[in-house]
Amino acid sequence: MAKIQVEKLNVHFEKNHALKDVSISIEEGEITAIIGPSGCGKSTFIRCINRMNDLILGCKVDGNVIVDGNNIYDKDVDVVDVRKKIGMVFQKPNPFPKSIFENIAYAPRIHGVTDGDGNVHKASKKELQEIVEWSLRRSALWDEVKDRLDKSAYNLSGGQQQRLCIARALAIRPGIILFDEPCSALDPIATAKIEDLLIDLKNEYTVLIVTHNMQQAARVADKTAYFYMGDLIEFGETKQIFENPKEKLTEQYITGRMG
Repeated sequence: MAKIQVEKLNVHFEKNHALKDVSISIEEGEITAIIGPSGCGKSTFIRCINRMNDLILGCKVDGNVIVDGNNIYDKDVDVVDVRKKIGMVFQKPNPFPKSIFENIAYAPRIHGVTDGDGNVHKASKKELQEIVEWSLRRSALWDEVKDRLDKSAYNLSGGQQQRLCIARALAIRPGIILFDEPCSALDPIATAKIEDLLIDLKNEYTVLIVTHNMQQAARVADKTAYFYMGDLIEFGETKQIFENPKEKLTEQYITGRMG
């Protein structure tokens, strides 16, 4: 069953037609890589999945983005609820100017936590402590920071800060996590840790990752979508996209003859 069904998605920024009639079905529990040259619409596409483009003045979105059977662009949809269910990790680590603990506890403290019956209540101190530890363990960071949770997040290395941002996204228990070039500012060792984490996360989450690094897409993604000039050129199994692309434009990009 499709976790995300995108139908005839068009995005305009004033006169710039950034995405053109994009339709794609993204399965639950998979990693989908979004590749293509700069300016092709990759980041614009994933920002439609959690309505981040709503924050850009002059942006107009047409079409349907159906998540778990509901169109997130229906007029009665609460955008805050959408973003609670769909976490996002950006290109540059962006921890809050707070302690490591507070970076993760912030959202559950503000939004509350959900019990087994689906009721939301204010998080207790014990619940916040459990959420922080769980999130840090899931992001493979707990052992490195458990003795300095009260220290500033800015004291962490770049790779640790990015894993902290992943932990922060996990803290509100989303069903989908979007990654926009999460490793572009990291060294190879930190990148390898993030990639291992991505593969682990797909056991519980649907993951979309925008990347310029085609080797990274080949390593981590189950499916790959190639965008060019606002068009979705090709979408399929990652192995097929990289070894036997059906479209000439895809082949030219994969082989480095265009990009």
